[in-house]
Amino acid sequence: MGPMISLASALLLSAVPTGPCYVPSDQTAGWKRVELPAEAPALAAPEGLEQFRAGEPTLLSQVDPPDTYRGAHERQLGRMVYAFQVPKGTVRMEVAFLDSLNGAKVDATAYVGGRAYPLLSERRQFGKELMLDWSVVGVDSLVLEVHRHLREKPVVRHWRVDREVVPSQELPADSGFKGTRSLYFRHPGGRRIELCDTPGQRMVLWRWPEGTPEAVTLTRAGAEGAP
Repeated sequence: MGPMISLASALLLSAVPTGPCYVPSDQTAGWKRVELPAEAPALAAPEGLEQFRAGEPTLLSQVDPPDTYRGAHERQLGRMVYAFQVPKGTVRMEVAFLDSLNGAKVDATAYVGGRAYPLLSERRQFGKELMLDWSVVGVDSLVLEVHRHLREKPVVRHWRVDREVVPSQELPADSGFKGTRSLYFRHPGGRRIELCDTPGQRMVLWRWPEGTPEAVTLTRAGAEGAP
């Protein structure tokens, strides 16, 4: 799973703070909520931490989400077919096999309803990971066909789904993550972090947040009394 998580981290856009920075009052591990200062509407935690701002799109990057992989079968001798049910809003998918494909030809087709959109056609693939992305709206399923011939049958080990979500709209009504003008972030604990106004930084989640976030206050970085 390590390579897939590393790839998820690589999806984060490089961004440099352009506005003020603040120190949260609580530096313990767990989900936190802060109110966005008027002078820092793009307030963000450091890259690599799970976070989202209320009402804004976030990249939900999940490894092995349930009810996605629908299984495999051999269509004809030497051709393996793998089927996936694609969650709503998916824009990118990575499939990792147990062993290298060793140059096998691969077909990949995305479907919107019953309409097919070819992504790969007999493209030789090397290595264990296959990355696919698309701009088609409404993709609900994905089919891979591997022409293995004299090779061992490929075995799917992991899959990762990247999709755009707006957490404040999709989380349950009784969730503690429904506030307005808020930044929610998961503090890793064990270190001091600062939040900075960073327009353009991608908000990322690896799972839906659970529990109740701790409301914390902010002190301007460098100000007297900052923790």
